Amino acid sequence: MPGSGPPEPLITIVSIADQQIDVYGPRGRISGSRISSGKAGHSTPTGVFSILQRNRHHESNLYSNAPMPFMQRLTWSGIALHEGHLPGYRASHGCIRLPRAFASSLWSMGRIGMRVVVSPTGVKPVGFAHPSLPSPLKAPQPQVASLVRVATTSDGAGGGASRALSPFEAAELRLAMATAERAEATRAVKPAYDLATIKSQDAHEASAALKASARIVAEAEEHLELESMGMATVQTEVAEAAMLVRIRAAAAGVDAAREAHEKLTRIEATTSAEAFAAARTARQSDQAAEAADDELALARRAMSPITVFVSRQTGQVHVRQGFHELHAAPVSIAEPDRPLGTHVFTAVEEFGSAEMRWVVVSVPTNGGETSTRSSSSAGLTRPSPSEALDRIDLPPDVRQLMSERLWPGASIIVSDFGLGETGPGTDFVITTR
Repeated sequence: MPGSGPPEPLITIVSIADQQIDVYGPRGRISGSRISSGKAGHSTPTGVFSILQRNRHHESNLYSNAPMPFMQRLTWSGIALHEGHLPGYRASHGCIRLPRAFASSLWSMGRIGMRVVVSPTGVKPVGFAHPSLPSPLKAPQPQVASLVRVATTSDGAGGGASRALSPFEAAELRLAMATAERAEATRAVKPAYDLATIKSQDAHEASAALKASARIVAEAEEHLELESMGMATVQTEVAEAAMLVRIRAAAAGVDAAREAHEKLTRIEATTSAEAFAAARTARQSDQAAEAADDELALARRAMSPITVFVSRQTGQVHVRQGFHELHAAPVSIAEPDRPLGTHVFTAVEEFGSAEMRWVVVSVPTNGGETSTRSSSSAGLTRPSPSEALDRIDLPPDVRQLMSERLWPGASIIVSDFGLGETGPGTDFVITTR
C-alpha cells in the first residue's frame, strides 16, 4: 500500500502591523516577505483562515477584472493572497498583496486547506504540549465509528501477525480500496446494460411470437368449429367419413397449435424473467457505481487533515475534514464568561508510534497583545494556550473522532469568537476583529 505519509503541514502568518508574511514548517520558518494589506475603509480582516481556492491566473470579480496572479483565496467574500503592487504601505481593498517572486514561491508551496493566520501584530508558532491534545489511535478495530476503515495488513514476513494501521495509513488504504472498487463497479455497468438490452430484445421477440401463436391457435380452433358445423350438412356415409377426416385433421391442427403455444408461453415466461433479472442487475450495477463514486469522494475527503473548532461564543465544538462537517455538539467550558483567547494548535510531526508534536499560534485580539502566560489588559485576563485547554472538556466522541483521523496537519482552534463564513466548501473562518 502507499506509504509516503501526509505532506508536511505549513502555517502562514501575516502580521498587519509589520506588513510581513512568514511561512513556517515543522522545523521552523521557511521563508517570508513584505506585503501590502488593506487600506483604511478596506482593512484586511484578522483571524484564522485556510486556503479555499487557488487560481494561477485569476481576475477580480469585484474590481473591473483586475489581474490577481497566484491567487490563493482565504474567504469567499473576496479576501485572498495574490501578487500585486507593494507601494510600502497598506494599499489594497482587503487582499494581501505579495511581490511576484514570493507569490510564485508561496503558490508552489501552498495547497487547499493550508492554514493562514492573519494577526494584528507579529506572532509565530511555538512548540507546545498538553495532556488534552489527542494522540493518533493505532489499534486494530472491527469498526471505526467515524467512517474510517481501520484494517490490518501482513507484516511482510510470510503471513505473520498483522499490524495495526495508523490513521493516515487507514485513510490511504480506504482510498486505495475505494479507487479499486469504483473501477470495478464502473467496469460492470456497461456489460450489465448490454446484457439487459439483449435480454429485453429476446423478451420482446418471445412476446411477439406468443401473440402470433395465440392468433394461430384461435384460427385453428375457429377452423375446427367450422369443420364440426359442416357435419350437420352431410347426407351420405361417404360424405360423413370424409368430413370426419377433415374434423380429425382440424383437431390435430388445434392440438399442434396449442402445444406450440404452450412451448412459446414457457419460453416467453423464461425470457421475460431473464429480462427483468438483467434489468434489475443493470440498475443494481448503476447503483453500485454511484455508491462507489460516493465512497471514493468520502475517501478522498478523508485524506485531508482534520480540524476541530471550539467556540466560547456559541458553546459548540465542530469537527471538519476536507471542508465537510463531520460532527457538531455542545462543549463544556469552565468559567464560560471569561475569555479563552484565540489559539491554533497544529500537529506537525509524529514521534514514535503514538505521539504527536504540536505547535501553537496565539492570535492577539485585544490591543495587539498576546502571551504564553496569563496577562491582564483592560481589566481582562487573557488565558495562555494551556489555561484555555484546561477549561475545555471535549466530548468523548470528539476525542475518539480526532484520534482516529489524527496525523500531521490536524489542528484544534480555540476562540472566543464564532464562525464567520461557514457554507459549503469552507473550512473554519474565524475573524477576530
